[in-house]
Amino acid sequence: MAEQPPLIEAEDLEVRYPDGTLALYDVTFTIAAPTFMAIIGPNGSGKSTLLKTMLGLLKPTKGTLKVLGYDVTEEYKAIRHLVRYVPQRDHIEPTVPMKIKDIVLMGRLLKKPPPRFASRKDVQCARDALRRVDLVDFWNHPFSALSGGQRQRVLVARALASEGDIMILDEPLSGADHSSQTRIVEALREYYAEHQVNIIMVTHDLNPIHMVVKDVLMLNQTVMGIGHPCEIMDLELLKQVYGPMAHIVTMHGHKYCITHDSGVDHHDH
Repeated sequence: MAEQPPLIEAEDLEVRYPDGTLALYDVTFTIAAPTFMAIIGPNGSGKSTLLKTMLGLLKPTKGTLKVLGYDVTEEYKAIRHLVRYVPQRDHIEPTVPMKIKDIVLMGRLLKKPPPRFASRKDVQCARDALRRVDLVDFWNHPFSALSGGQRQRVLVARALASEGDIMILDEPLSGADHSSQTRIVEALREYYAEHQVNIIMVTHDLNPIHMVVKDVLMLNQTVMGIGHPCEIMDLELLKQVYGPMAHIVTMHGHKYCITHDSGVDHHDH
């Protein structure tokens, strides 16, 4: 069996916004597959820009970026076919009368050629995904009636029900209540353990996922650090990235770094 290419391979990557503003520079790193990966950094650090570049929505102005061996400039359509995406905010109009089952099934139907009809397998996958996020009993409920945290769980379920070697989640815990955050993290942990699907999560706060992620990439327009959570969270590095107000506190044997943006965990094995 041929060896699987790296999940992400960046070399001397530079990306600029359409107006010419520099977004990422001198980005070089390799992340092996399979992995559950977190991308962290302060606001404006280039986290979402890196995702958009991976999906071919932005083009590098210098260097190269490959996803599972596919070049983002030449082969972005192949990459998109492999990706299940959870956006930072849902763009589903509340006035559109869609039920939860419709949202979750969408993750499977959109990858089918027309006419798109849900098979028995599609329905089973959708129900299993909702069960993972504790919302299967809401199958026929209107999406617009859900709380913010429940909506995020439905969007995660849509990705879980879909197919593809890479799951990308852009701030999936943002705005969700503690209960929903816990359920989302546990669902992703279980799914990764069972299927070894590559998971890439952009987040401000590493605390809720520090025990489940394998790799952490810290960005601030360039690579500030890369490694396991316990390796990457160094106080001097955190001060350099998040500012001098970053500090570490210890509770129950774990070290937590509090920053202006959020809490970022530093833990010891």
